[in-house]
Amino acid sequence: MAAAGPAEAHLSVRDPIDEGEPIDPQEKDPLFIGLLRLHIANLIKPLGHAELAGALYRITHQPFARRLQDDLGRARTLLDAAPVREVEKATAMDRLIGGIVTRAGPITDVDAAPADQEVLACLNLRPVFVGIERDLIRAAIDAEPQTVRTRLTQIVSPDEFARPDRAGGWIVPLGQERRIIGST
Repeated sequence: MAAAGPAEAHLSVRDPIDEGEPIDPQEKDPLFIGLLRLHIANLIKPLGHAELAGALYRITHQPFARRLQDDLGRARTLLDAAPVREVEKATAMDRLIGGIVTRAGPITDVDAAPADQEVLACLNLRPVFVGIERDLIRAAIDAEPQTVRTRLTQIVSPDEFARPDRAGGWIVPLGQERRIIGST
């Protein structure tokens, strides 16, 4: 805090016993979008999307309007350039941004082909694809809280392999039955 943080530290918690000061309704949406941006940035950074994560951090913390507009444009450009992945034979999710994680850690420097994913599974490295829906990232960048809320509350049809994290993210075990494809 002393080196680069804000002048005053703020801590917000929900205490079921002592009611605190209510959050102004006009502040709820920016707080919601800010937390979502940070969640997305923290999720995608170690998966090989450090530049997009950095842009999300900047737009979350940018106090100047002109710089914010530049940072928003940069975040949109980086999102458009990010490789989009899809899960073979899946209907519940599409257009994911993320990466493959094994027991040895994330695979960030290469694009693992379907055959490579099967080899990782055969070697018992338990590869999983961790990603977040591209449309949700776009809504977070564009600060569309109602779109995000609607997207997060949609009931997702069950999938025997993939599972949602209930915050727009997906965890997909890879191997013989499931493979990540695409790179557009």
